[in-house]
Amino acid sequence: MLLTNTYFLVAFNLLAGALLGNILYRSDFCMAGIFRDFFLFRNFSLLRPLLLLVVLTMVLFSLARLSGLILVPTPPFFSYPSGATLMGGAVFGIGMVLAGGCVVSTLYKMAGGNLASMIAFIGMIAGSLLYAEFDGRWEPVKQATVFVRSIMLSDMTVTGYFLVVVAVAIIAFLAFAQWTRHGKWTRIAYADSYLQPWKAAVAIAMLNTAAYILSGWPMSITTGYAKIGGYLENIFTPAHVAGLRFFNQKSISLVVSGVHLSGGAAPVPDIVFFTQIPLTIGIVAGAFLTAVRLAEFKIYGFPPRRQMVSALVGGVLMALGSKMAAGCNLTFVLGAVPLLAFQGFLFTAGMLVGAYAGVQALRKFVIP
Repeated sequence: MLLTNTYFLVAFNLLAGALLGNILYRSDFCMAGIFRDFFLFRNFSLLRPLLLLVVLTMVLFSLARLSGLILVPTPPFFSYPSGATLMGGAVFGIGMVLAGGCVVSTLYKMAGGNLASMIAFIGMIAGSLLYAEFDGRWEPVKQATVFVRSIMLSDMTVTGYFLVVVAVAIIAFLAFAQWTRHGKWTRIAYADSYLQPWKAAVAIAMLNTAAYILSGWPMSITTGYAKIGGYLENIFTPAHVAGLRFFNQKSISLVVSGVHLSGGAAPVPDIVFFTQIPLTIGIVAGAFLTAVRLAEFKIYGFPPRRQMVSALVGGVLMALGSKMAAGCNLTFVLGAVPLLAFQGFLFTAGMLVGAYAGVQALRKFVIP
C-alpha cells in the first residue's frame, strides 16, 4: 500500500488516471450515455459491459480481500445508507444526463476538445461551492434518514457477503456465456483505435482493484472537484472559506501503519489532494495525449445555447447530488456496489430514477 508514501501515491494516481483516460477515450465508455441511450432509445447494448464491469470488480475485490491484500476493508468515505444517499443519487442522475457525461467521462470528453464538457466541468466546480453554503443544513437530513447502522453486508455477516458474491458471479457467468454465444459483446466500429466496451470494462475493473490494493481504496474523485473549488474561492474570500463547515470537515480519517491520515474538501494538501487531484489530472492528460496521438483532438466551438445551459445546469446538479450523497457514480456504482455496501445500491437506485427524469427534461427543453 502506498498511502504512507506521498510521492509514490501521487505517481500511482497520475499513472492510473492516465491509463483510465486512455481507456475511456478510446472506448467512449460513458455511464451517462449508457443510461441516456437506455431510457431514450431503449438501447441495451452498453448495459452489458457495465454489468460485466460491476460483477468483475466485485469478484476481484473479494479475491483481494480474501488474500489479505486489502488493508482498509471498509473505504473511509463510506457511511450509513440514508435517504440523503437516495435523494443525492436522483439529483446526480438528472445532472449526469443533462451534462452529457458523468464526473469522469466529462474529463475525457473535455480533454478531446468538447467545450460542452468543459462547461459541465465548470458547473461541477460551481455546484461544489454552492453545496458548501448549505452543507450544515443538509447534514441533519443524513443523520435523520439513516436506514440501517451498517455500512456493508460484510459488517453484518462475512459468510453471507462471500456467498452473495459467489451466487452473483455464477448467475452473471451464465448470462455472459449466453451473450457470448449470440455475439452481443462486440460493437461495430470504424476506427482502428476503438476499444470494445467489454474490453474497457475488464481493464477498468483491474485498474480499480489495483487502486484498492495499492492506494488504499477504490478510485474516487468528487471531493477533488470541491477541493479545486475551495482553492479558487480561497483566492478571493479566504475568511469565508475558513468559516464554512464543509471545508472544515474530514471525509477521510484513519490510521494506517501507525500513521494518521485525513483529508477533505479544504484547500490544503492532504490525503484527498494526493489521491483525487492526481487522478483527475491523469485522466485529462491521458485522454488528451490519446486524442493527439490519434489525430482526433479538435475544438469544435461552442455548442447551441440550449446545450450550453444544459451542460452547465447538469454539472451543477451532479456536484450537488454527489455532495448530498457523499459520493458519485465512480464511488458508489464502481466501488460501493461491488463491495456490497448499502449506500451503493441506494445511490444507484436514485441515479436510475434521476437519469429517467433527466431524459424527460432533455426531450422537453434541450432536444430541438
